[in-house]
Amino acid sequence: MILQAGTATLAEKKETEAEMWVEARSLMVDDQLRPTEITNPLILKAMRSLPRELCVLPQQQAAAYADTSLPLSAGRVLAQPLLTARLLQAADPQKGERALVVGAGTGYAAGLLASLGLSVTALESDSALAAQGQSFCQQLGLNVTWNIGPLDHGVPDNAPYDLIYFDGALCALPEFCTRDLAPKGRIVGLLQKAGKLPEIFRAREVSDETNSLMFTFLAEARVPVLPGLEAERQFTF
Repeated sequence: MILQAGTATLAEKKETEAEMWVEARSLMVDDQLRPTEITNPLILKAMRSLPRELCVLPQQQAAAYADTSLPLSAGRVLAQPLLTARLLQAADPQKGERALVVGAGTGYAAGLLASLGLSVTALESDSALAAQGQSFCQQLGLNVTWNIGPLDHGVPDNAPYDLIYFDGALCALPEFCTRDLAPKGRIVGLLQKAGKLPEIFRAREVSDETNSLMFTFLAEARVPVLPGLEAERQFTF
């Protein structure tokens, strides 16, 4: 009987904790996202459901749904919820599309895209972050294929991609973007210009034979530049 009582107490504790996380996710959506022009109902539903607390360090779980970016390791961060929502809304993800997430970290953005019905390839250069991200996606049964390697190389084996999503800042688009982007595809991320805060951007292929991209800049945000994407390479702005 003592064991049964102890088990019941443990079960009650887990149930209470689960309810706490559900409430935290709902508050994040209702207090941080909906008042700031995040209107896509599918994105709001996904962020209300996906357990962001599993994508942070254990000692930071209490702050998982705070309105801030959280440090991971080696200068990397889990982006602020609002920043992730803005990138997703700019990306306009569609069910059935193929997406590449560059700098996928612990898998939160990749998991959101997969929960929206996309087939996702996650590229991460840090093996420890990738291991946590892969565990997160497997635990939730999300359709994400993980690759460890330099972020400026892309993953050509799974190309072309309807969406290339940079989960962080970059100084210029790496060359693989034009190589691996599907016709009429989109690229989103944050562009770091010298002396300025990174800006959220969306790039679309121009409908002509020049194979060029049209950029739209949306808002500034404070986020680190992804490793390997610090130096300008191909495009200037």
